[in-house]
Amino acid sequence: MSQPTRASYCAEVVTSQISLHDHRVVALRETVAELAARPPAAREFLDEVERRLRKVVQFDGGDWWTSDPETLLPMELRPFEYPALQYEVAANDVNRLDELDRQSRNVSTLGLALPGQHARSAQFDGHYRVAGGGDQMRVLARNGGRTWGAACLYRGEDLPDFTRDEVAVISAISRDVGLALRTDLLRTVVRNSGEWSAASVDERSGTVVADRDDRVLGFTPDGGHWLERLGVHTSDEELPASLRWITLQARAQDRQPASGPAGGRTLRPARSRIRVASGELVTVRAEVLRGSVDGAVVLGLEPATGASMWPLLVALYGLTERETQLTSMLVEGRSIKEIATGLHLSIHTVRDHVKAVYAKVGISSRPELTARLGGGPGVAPS
Repeated sequence: MSQPTRASYCAEVVTSQISLHDHRVVALRETVAELAARPPAAREFLDEVERRLRKVVQFDGGDWWTSDPETLLPMELRPFEYPALQYEVAANDVNRLDELDRQSRNVSTLGLALPGQHARSAQFDGHYRVAGGGDQMRVLARNGGRTWGAACLYRGEDLPDFTRDEVAVISAISRDVGLALRTDLLRTVVRNSGEWSAASVDERSGTVVADRDDRVLGFTPDGGHWLERLGVHTSDEELPASLRWITLQARAQDRQPASGPAGGRTLRPARSRIRVASGELVTVRAEVLRGSVDGAVVLGLEPATGASMWPLLVALYGLTERETQLTSMLVEGRSIKEIATGLHLSIHTVRDHVKAVYAKVGISSRPELTARLGGGPGVAPS
């Protein structure tokens, strides 16, 4: 969600007159599919996708990033534009990422949502028009019914709106992008699962307090450790943009009426699992600090463990709602008979579900399942 800037284009001429059968589009789709089959690290993959996409579809600026499938908040540190984040979280606007995700849509543009009426978008009228922006495209990289990454691509006011053919091209590759990001994250989770332990959570959890402008007011020793890992080095430094997105979500939740969400919009949790340079995942949660400075926020930071990773693990392995219920009971140590009684299923049906879960997770026994997923939503792996 960076501000539109004129990018330097490769020598190849870029034209909006494309279709899914254009030789450049076919080559792009084949290349992205090949990369997604054996993807490099997520950031390297996304940068390569953007580089190749620019040869086919023209845009002046924007960014791709990895997303937490539970909350759609970023899983990496990116230089987001803060005004854009404010509109994304607070405004009742068109093409919000969470709304596209609820609708299971991959791509939408301002021009298609509001033909000839961009100014009806609060974000466009309040931010991008001032910055010289034109049309805007939102992209969700979806796989298995979940969103694993997103992009916002912009055109300056001197360029026409994105066409339906261009939307179709990017929608087509977005599915492979989603597969690649999910595969890379699963690879990271499997690699690190043996290092998780309940003790590490107690020893390394940290707390950070930030003021209404997201400047750090104070932190515990372990909170300071995580700040350094996230690139914040002094107590008066502003939080990184990715963390500010999480604090914005916490403030929006705090303003939501106790009677329920306005306009039917339910805000997602103010938390994400962010990947630091070493590849380690850090769980970050934010809550508004009551009875103190107006707008101050408390952030909890800790290594991602089975407890905090549970929603992500369920999404990564593609477990259905019923399979998730059953798996939680399995790793808690319940017997097959107890599970059947608790879920009002036959023992035969439970055994079939267990086989399906084992196949999805890639293991063959309950001890392996517990080692991979932990002891359930409230227990870390041993």
